[in-house]
Amino acid sequence: MVLKIGGDMLALDAAIRRQIETEARKLTDRFPGEPIEAQVNVQEEFDQLHGHRVRCELSAKLGAGRQVVVREARKVASEAISEVFTAARRNVRRLRCQSVLALAPAPKTVVARTGAQIATR
Repeated sequence: MVLKIGGDMLALDAAIRRQIETEARKLTDRFPGEPIEAQVNVQEEFDQLHGHRVRCELSAKLGAGRQVVVREARKVASEAISEVFTAARRNVRRLRCQSVLALAPAPKTVVARTGAQIATR
């Protein structure tokens, strides 16, 4: 897995970087056959409604040209990071299910003969 961590001064904090690396490792362990290239941006922002918050954005590129982008803003950086990676795991799982269903062979259609009678009640 290729992992890039960016953002403002929060991205330089060792505890935050360690949490991002741990969450990224969990993501790759959850989907071992999937090549994942992730970029995480952590920034502090001010919202007039919610006050100071930490915004975490994860952009993950998967094999076969698929991409997952997740954004989350919370008061505490650790909460924002864990929520982003939880949502990313859920979205990657959905993408994998959709790609598996797309590769599955189409069901065979059954053609009834004209002389057959179908009983219905």
